[in-house]
Amino acid sequence: MKKKKVVSLLLVASMVASIAVGCVKPNAGNDKKEVEQNEGSNKITIMSQDTTFGDAFDEYIEKAEKATGLEIETVACPTNTDDRQAKITTILSSGDDSVDIITINDEMMSAFKNTGYLEPLQDTVMSAEILEKFPKEYMEEMTMVGENVYSVPCFMDILAFWVDEEKMEKAGIDEIKTKEDFEKYVVANSVDGQYGYGDAWEKTYVFNSIGTFVNLFGGDYYDWTNPKTQEAVKFMYDMMKNGETPIAQLADQYDPMMQKFFDGEYASVFMYVGAIDTFIKSGNYGEDKQHIAPMPTFENKTAYMSTWGYVLNSASKNKDASEKFLKYAASEQGELDYTAMCSRIPARSDVLNSDELEEIGIEGLDAIKEYVNETELRARPMAPQAMEFISEMGSLFQQYISEDLTMEEYCEKAQTSVDTYITE
Repeated sequence: MKKKKVVSLLLVASMVASIAVGCVKPNAGNDKKEVEQNEGSNKITIMSQDTTFGDAFDEYIEKAEKATGLEIETVACPTNTDDRQAKITTILSSGDDSVDIITINDEMMSAFKNTGYLEPLQDTVMSAEILEKFPKEYMEEMTMVGENVYSVPCFMDILAFWVDEEKMEKAGIDEIKTKEDFEKYVVANSVDGQYGYGDAWEKTYVFNSIGTFVNLFGGDYYDWTNPKTQEAVKFMYDMMKNGETPIAQLADQYDPMMQKFFDGEYASVFMYVGAIDTFIKSGNYGEDKQHIAPMPTFENKTAYMSTWGYVLNSASKNKDASEKFLKYAASEQGELDYTAMCSRIPARSDVLNSDELEEIGIEGLDAIKEYVNETELRARPMAPQAMEFISEMGSLFQQYISEDLTMEEYCEKAQTSVDTYITE
């Protein structure tokens, strides 16, 4: 099999995402620099985080080349989150045309979609017919500005509820359907140095969990005067005070959280379904062990979804060729080929429910489909300066949990942060 050349980029270690995103210049999103196209060019360069899949990624690129007739060069993204965001920001903001297509996440999409750095795709790739195959509310909230569509989602990820089946019997319940079931399960499994619920409360990760509980309680992440929003974070605080979740997790990101779940220290967690391979490799995955469970209904039954997506650099001189690849990526076959490469779930709903996807054989597919079909999936609340907003909101929560802020002070400061970073 032919190996693709993966170009290693020098990491700009001194640049952090907060500085990089903060330097993005605002504009209406349509005032882009005119670039001369290389008409007839059959070569494009894609910067992707998926180069880490090795041979499977090479095979995916070969399928894309065969389907499009293109010659595709690939460039690896930095693996560190801050370095990655800083590098991509530098490429786009400087008008660097060495990379045509880039894969970005929700945080970067929020930062870039109003800048003019990305090429709108609705007239060439994401037609109304194609757009309707993707989750409507998510696309409108996260990837669009007005009628302009800026992303072809590669895959969908869902922040799901995971339980340990072996500990369900200890709680005396068969399933966790309600807030009361959740509390009963958590309390029953919070003994002898173990916790009924575990989490990742590091300041840039707890954002996901705060929002999850706020949505479950029927609150509004943008309104910290809302009693239901306040009730959600008090519920998290009370779990910590009652010894049902540890304060030590203020330092944890997802990897240590999952390891503690695998080691039996936690009876339940919220974790993205994209991590299912990690659960399988732990040896603890299975319907009679640790597995995805339906999201319980508190007042609402909701879960966050996110995507990584392909975007087109507005400075690209190979737009016509790039659009050929993007049309392939947005197609049913393109999404199936991507899924076969990485076993992540496709963003297109018709592909998710297709017989062809069943043949690929994704672990936990039925449980994931249940989330898509029976749970209200929401985009995460984002700001143009996404990482600054996420970090500040997480830091305030940590101060509240550590009792450096009262509930009233925390909610007041959280609302100030929302008012500072979120603009209509």
